Amino acid sequence: MAAAREAQACLAFYRRLGRAEPLQALGRAVLAFLEKLQQFAGGSVKRCKDKHLEEALLLFQEMSKGLWELDDADVLPLVHCVLAFQLETTSSSSSFHKLEQIIVKLSEGKESLVAEEVDKLMSSLMEDKQVLSPGDLQAVCMFIEESSLGRQHWRLNLAPLLLRVAATLNMVLQDPTARSEEWSYITVKTCLQLFQVMPKEVAPLVWSEAENRETLQSILRSLLQVVRGQTAHKDTRLLAGTALSMLVNTAAEPERGARAVLTLFQLLDQGPGELRFGDLPVETSALASDGLERLVLTRGLLTCCKKEILSRRLDSFARPACLLLDVLFPAVWAVSKEQKDYHYYRYQVFSLWLQRILESLPEIWKVRESRVFGENSELLHRLSQFLWNNAESPAEGAAEFIHSAFQHLLEIYHLECQHFEDLERPLYDQFLQRILTMPWQIKARYFPLCAILPYVGSEKVLDTYKDLPQHLLNCLAMNHLCPAASDLYKAILQQQRKHWITGEARATEEELAQKWALRWLPTLTSALTSPIAFLQSNASNYLLLWTLQLFPASYAFLADSCFGGDSAHLRAWVALLNGRKIITGALPLEGEALERLACCLHSREENIRLAALNLLCCSPRTNQTLSEVEVGLLKEFLPLNLNCDSSSFRQLLQAAVKKALVRLRDSSLSRLRCKAQNDATEQSAGTDPQGALARAVDFVEWLQQLSISFLTPGSNYQRKKTALLLLAAVLETCTDTWSPTRKKGQPPQNMAALLSWARQKGCWDFFSRSNLLALLSCLQDSTNEVRELASELLIRYFPPAFPEPTAVALFERAQEAVSSPRVQEAEAGAVLMKTILQKSDSSTLQRLFPEGDAAPTLQRRGLCFARYLLCRLQAHYAMARQDLLQAASTTPMHGVMVALRRCLLEVPEGAVSMLKGEHVQSWQELLRSLVALLGDISTFLLGVLQTRQGPNASQQAAAPSFAEMGNAIGSLITLGKGLAQQEGEDSVLLSEEHNLILTCCWVSVKEIGLLLGGLAEKILPLEPLAEPEPPLPLTVFKMAARVFQEVLLKCRHWGAVEGCSVGFAKFCTALLNHPHPELQALPRTMLAQGLELLSGPRSSSITRRAAGFPMLFLCILVGEDSARPRPLLARCIQTLLTLANMPLPENWDQTLDLPQVSALHVLQTLVRGSGLGTALLQYVTPMMALLLKALGSSSWAMRNAAIQLFSALTARVLGPKRSRDESCAQGGLSPQAFFGRYPQLRETLLGELHSALETAGVPERGRFHLCPSLHAILTLLAKLQPGADGPSSLSTCFLEPLLQLAGNPIYAVRVTAAKALVPVVPTAELGKILLRLAGDLAKPGGVLSHNTLHGCLLQIRGLLAYAADINCLPADVMQSVARQMEGQFWLVTPAQRCPLIRSAYLQVMSLLEGSCTPGFAKRLREVMSSELEGFKRGQKARSSELQVGSAVFHRVITRFLCNEAASSAGAESVDALCLLLQGADVDIQSAILTWVIEGEGKRSKALEKRLQLILLENLQSVLQERKDKEFLKLYLEALVHLCSDPSSLSHAISHKLLGSAVACVHVLLSLVETESSGPDLLFQALCVISLFFVLGSKLRDYPLLERWCLMLERCSRSSSSEVLRMAAARSLKLAGADVIQSALDASCPSRLSVAVRLMDMGIYLLQDEDQEVRREASVFASLVQHRSGAQPRDSCVFIQGNRGLECLLHILLEKFSGCQETFDSLLRHLPTLELSNILAELEANKAASLYKEDEPNVFAEPAVLSQLLLPFLLQLLDRVRASTQTCEFIQRWLKATGPGILHSLQHCRNWWSRDAIAPLHMKALGCAKVHAAVTALLVKATLLVHALDILEETHVSATEIHYTSQELRSELVLVQELLAQQGMASTFSLDYAVAVTRSSVRAV
Repeated sequence: MAAAREAQACLAFYRRLGRAEPLQALGRAVLAFLEKLQQFAGGSVKRCKDKHLEEALLLFQEMSKGLWELDDADVLPLVHCVLAFQLETTSSSSSFHKLEQIIVKLSEGKESLVAEEVDKLMSSLMEDKQVLSPGDLQAVCMFIEESSLGRQHWRLNLAPLLLRVAATLNMVLQDPTARSEEWSYITVKTCLQLFQVMPKEVAPLVWSEAENRETLQSILRSLLQVVRGQTAHKDTRLLAGTALSMLVNTAAEPERGARAVLTLFQLLDQGPGELRFGDLPVETSALASDGLERLVLTRGLLTCCKKEILSRRLDSFARPACLLLDVLFPAVWAVSKEQKDYHYYRYQVFSLWLQRILESLPEIWKVRESRVFGENSELLHRLSQFLWNNAESPAEGAAEFIHSAFQHLLEIYHLECQHFEDLERPLYDQFLQRILTMPWQIKARYFPLCAILPYVGSEKVLDTYKDLPQHLLNCLAMNHLCPAASDLYKAILQQQRKHWITGEARATEEELAQKWALRWLPTLTSALTSPIAFLQSNASNYLLLWTLQLFPASYAFLADSCFGGDSAHLRAWVALLNGRKIITGALPLEGEALERLACCLHSREENIRLAALNLLCCSPRTNQTLSEVEVGLLKEFLPLNLNCDSSSFRQLLQAAVKKALVRLRDSSLSRLRCKAQNDATEQSAGTDPQGALARAVDFVEWLQQLSISFLTPGSNYQRKKTALLLLAAVLETCTDTWSPTRKKGQPPQNMAALLSWARQKGCWDFFSRSNLLALLSCLQDSTNEVRELASELLIRYFPPAFPEPTAVALFERAQEAVSSPRVQEAEAGAVLMKTILQKSDSSTLQRLFPEGDAAPTLQRRGLCFARYLLCRLQAHYAMARQDLLQAASTTPMHGVMVALRRCLLEVPEGAVSMLKGEHVQSWQELLRSLVALLGDISTFLLGVLQTRQGPNASQQAAAPSFAEMGNAIGSLITLGKGLAQQEGEDSVLLSEEHNLILTCCWVSVKEIGLLLGGLAEKILPLEPLAEPEPPLPLTVFKMAARVFQEVLLKCRHWGAVEGCSVGFAKFCTALLNHPHPELQALPRTMLAQGLELLSGPRSSSITRRAAGFPMLFLCILVGEDSARPRPLLARCIQTLLTLANMPLPENWDQTLDLPQVSALHVLQTLVRGSGLGTALLQYVTPMMALLLKALGSSSWAMRNAAIQLFSALTARVLGPKRSRDESCAQGGLSPQAFFGRYPQLRETLLGELHSALETAGVPERGRFHLCPSLHAILTLLAKLQPGADGPSSLSTCFLEPLLQLAGNPIYAVRVTAAKALVPVVPTAELGKILLRLAGDLAKPGGVLSHNTLHGCLLQIRGLLAYAADINCLPADVMQSVARQMEGQFWLVTPAQRCPLIRSAYLQVMSLLEGSCTPGFAKRLREVMSSELEGFKRGQKARSSELQVGSAVFHRVITRFLCNEAASSAGAESVDALCLLLQGADVDIQSAILTWVIEGEGKRSKALEKRLQLILLENLQSVLQERKDKEFLKLYLEALVHLCSDPSSLSHAISHKLLGSAVACVHVLLSLVETESSGPDLLFQALCVISLFFVLGSKLRDYPLLERWCLMLERCSRSSSSEVLRMAAARSLKLAGADVIQSALDASCPSRLSVAVRLMDMGIYLLQDEDQEVRREASVFASLVQHRSGAQPRDSCVFIQGNRGLECLLHILLEKFSGCQETFDSLLRHLPTLELSNILAELEANKAASLYKEDEPNVFAEPAVLSQLLLPFLLQLLDRVRASTQTCEFIQRWLKATGPGILHSLQHCRNWWSRDAIAPLHMKALGCAKVHAAVTALLVKATLLVHALDILEETHVSATEIHYTSQELRSELVLVQELLAQQGMASTFSLDYAVAVTRSSVRAV
């Protein structure tokens, strides 16, 4: 590179120059500057390069004045050097700009010298060149744009530059290759810059008879050819339009510029001919028009053409005219109406036109002498209609442009009304009414409202739009509507404040806040306390902040409304404090506020805890230090929140803690600066910053140690991940490591001072040995996230190289791990290899690879590792060819492949090494060998699964079936074991050997695809574009392509196909975007081969949707550049459509894949894949037509494939679901937007719908005629969202066909048609359609069919439900519909024999309940009640009376009566409901119970009490009589649901039911003890038993409690099912706290024992792996704490699980320390692992099985719990030392466990004393069992020491222990220190003595 050579020469020159005495300082400065330039040139990461260049600029600015004193000859080398660098950075404007600043500084003292050198450099770009290369043109552009000297040169040399640009542009337009696109773009850009920067120099060539104008004439002709589509690149054409506009701007006279614009449009319209542009004659040739040229030219003119030209009067028109209105608007309108695939630019041009009209309005008034938008203006109508029609367009960028167009249109209208003094402004009212007709779910409702708000005022909007506050809340609960609602709320508040201040000049903030509160306080309070988390969060983040900013005094009103004890009010209160802190920067934490904040920090709800944490950590100023209270709260909070399940909670926790760390760091740096200034001025005042500094440093040190202490394998995944995130936050914030990957967040420049201060205090040793070992243990974790994050921290922050012994031991562990058959362990080995590669120095490499022919260097370390791994892979492959079964068990290939992939692709130094000349050949040889080896392995593995023995066996043409693969693997196992083939063995389960071979084959195949694709992606972009030759021979890439084809065509395993597809997509992308034509041809050839193969029948694969075949097409097509035309996609889609539309052969084999079926599957894969995105949308209509046709095929496979294509296509065109509810109308597209986007699709669907109606006809011989495509069409229409379409809507054509489908004889069609009708009915026509449908219902004895009646009722029900949801029908319309429906009352009476019709009518009337007359409602209720009177308990309808749908009808009646009783709360309706519950049929009773459980609507207290009493009274009879387990479960569940708050039951009820309750408890306990019923029934039975214990204290006798407790213990085991564990937790929640409190009150030993066992169960359940179980158990802990007096009596705040665990332990310590069961139960929580056995198993190194045995509870952390229990166990020992009974218990415990503990300590000491750090120790470092056993041993040993202390104090000897407590303490300290050195355990403090933790339970 020229710049590098110039830098070397410059360095040599200034070294010589710097030897002179006077120039030494300047020489050193210049050398430092040049070194920075070299670092800039050698950097591979942009941020690193920018950093070095910024430092070079700073150095140069300091030394620039010294250069002025040098001679020109001494400065010349430096000028040459900087200009050379500048010439090589023309592709980066930021780097070029910085170098230009250096040039400007140089020219300040040497201007003539620098200008001369720039002239020489610029002249060299054109020297001996007729055509300029892309690099030359880029340099010209950059120097014109950024360099003043460059611009000066090209101004003086414009003519030769234009000559070469013209020749270049002419040449590239004739070049058919793909490279001409980039070339043409930069050439057009050069033209644009010349016209823009040098208008005075260009103008004479255009607007006068100047010489050499032929050059500009050629350029103009070429630009017009580009605009008309001579080049296919859209961006180039758009740039050419802008260049032509800039050329028009060079006109000195606006009239001539306007005529030139007219000429341009004439040139586009008239075709071949000659016209004059200025004084330039222009000839145009005939080119095929694609419609884009008009948009290109219009957009260019609207973007940058001068206002004077666009608004100039045109004399050639008969009437007053200007370009904007009379030339550009027709063009804009034509472009806007076109349905081309450039929607973004259509809307942009429309918005730009309105913007230019707004800017030019005064000039246009002068030209027109009238309004642009006059009264009843056709132009205004057309513009408004276009805006409304496209307001919901889903096209990218449409919303923003339509929004701005609305604003421009309204502002133009406003200005015109002002200018022409028009007081009546009907447009505003029209817009407002149109807005109100739109459903609230449509986003397009809100930005027009924002636009119109300034013109009509907020008061009018709020008075007209009464439901706006509620609709804003609805929007805040939906992601896509939230920004629009927030913007509208802000606009309204701004408008209101402005209006109120204007109206009352002296209004105070309190008065303004009071006005705000009248309008908005209930709305905002409702949002802040909403149970919907998303709504509450958005209200806090948006509405609340805007409110506090605009109305600061509103804080007092909000504080009063948020004062409550429940979780909703706590969350609102925290949000309010947070908003206040953000705005004011202050947060007073004292008194009640502090207590409430502490309560929030321990809340059970994650969002409350996070909000409170953010409140502590965040601050408007980053240098605002944390107070002592805040630090204390953080230290209390963080340890309890490390094992949270939620990934988002962990991320937000890290973000909050990082903010706190930034505050601590910045405030500490600020104090250090102040301290330095005070020391310098010797003015140290009385304030001592040391305290705050020390507090900050101590907190960071504490956080670091906390994080490291939980990075052991004994922690669960959640805790380790959180600890790693916190450690990452510490290292990112509190180290001076500069990271090139981050744009922000780099360490401050003076960070070293803070680090030095902290280390002087013995803190912040972030890179200690213990920290290193902790992270190395994480590298062996079984989860990918933990491994990756630990590796990233080691590589980014730790010293460049590991200690040599550590690296060697780690390498041996990595070798072992990559050879493991377990996928997770092999992947861990690969991460270890990658990490060692990046953290090795030369001496380590020499130790790792001593057999190398040359000493490995750091530059060759990637090559060394790759060679080593390649040799390992070759050895493993050789072993597999000999004995695949043995190789799959001991030397599988997939681990080495993963290691190769990571070392080759994920290490940045690898790419740099591949480019170095001395290494290129070695890398090429290695990569050739690797690709060849991967090809051999792939062929071998696929051959194995196809039962091919030997390389010459014939290869199957398609993927083998699963049965064939099973037989092949069975043969391999038989051969591997040396057994004879045995017939008749057929096991359902796969054997271990079978799984080993499957895993080896499929994972290896997947890794081959990932590795080959990654290599292509990594290698191909490395070579410079000037030399497009590939870095490897073409045969290598062909070999890789063959591998991909084989895998995708002959593989069924989806994991392998998916992994290979990822690699193949990268492979194709790299090839198609490479300039080498032969590489580009490879994917094209594969696509052609695939399409050819598709057209012929293949072997059976119907069970796998064509297996991996469709992925072949998807990966190739995804590789095409999305910014360019996609010829491969167009060809593929057209071929597939043609193939799929071919008729089926007369006789086809059902077992073979038909080409038509495969084509449909390929289309489905293309549509479903995210890689093609919107590129497929242009083919939606033909694909929909195809699938609708295929749905009627006689082939099942065709119909199946069509259904799958329909599912994928609807998901693609309608976008992602915005609600989980399929029937929810709160997402998707409206019909107007949908059919506006796909206009041809409307005709297709409508045609199919009419065809379905024609073929339906009358049933013949009892058979219906079903159109197969009908259901798909109706489903698609039903998925649309209702819109505010008018009578002329695009969807109204579907209205009549859908209404006719009401009479379809097929039930499913009628139901779906009713759903499809809702979105196609315009909102304004909703009332008319309802009245029409209601009027069409038949009278009694009429001829209307039952099907039609049912269909009409379904459609009425659907429309009414939608109308109720959006509240769009006026009361009079609803009453009219109700009156008509009341007239059809016979439809619900026995006169109507169809139960389905009666059900539908009753559901309709339920929706019209509020609009019916009172008499009708009473009559309806009486009829429905009488309908159910005949169904008494045990009575069934006679078989002659049974009808289809009667059960449905009875359930609908029951629900109707239940809702009636709940809403009216009248005694009569409640009595009727209770009678049904007591004496009705079981189905009716089940319906009532289901209604109770679902809890729909609000029930009165009286109704709830009646239902409670009835259920309780009848429970005994139900238990005795009913054998139906499902009914019993429903009954018990309803009882628990109603009695969820036992305090609501009166004492009289409890006393009255006492006798029956005892019997019920006995029956239920027997039911649970037998376990004969399912877990769901047992769940409800346990809950009811617990409920009875709460209701009656006399039930709590010991036998019943003992039986209940035993059942709970059985259910709470981790081996029990999730339902039973939840039952145990729910039972504890219901009755546990009461039973414990009664035991404490009674002080009975047996009761106390039960209480201890219940709390022990709570401890177990708080560690359950199911989050819901833990949540229930945390409620139990909260209630226990509340009853113990630790919380105020009037409220109980549910606390987090970990806090609850602490509270239970404190209560056990405080209130149950005298119970022997307490100590015993806590000891049972300690792991019982035998350390010596585990270590022996580790040493044996047996062959690993494929799968580890799952732990019954993966969330539990025995090691962590052991450390938590230790202080409590020690204090228990201290509290009972005076008890003789307890001393005896301690002696028994010592006798049983003491000798084993002593033996384990000695074994532990011996085992870890063998070597400094052996590979076996490294393996133990990552073993969870070893860590758990070591932790338990240390805890037990600590307890043993303390117990000996107690015995010695009481002079009792322990005969089995031959140590004194002091000797044992010394031994324990030695073992702890040894283990800490090995990273196995943190040091345990032995000085717990009496008070390690607080002896009282702290109130939450």
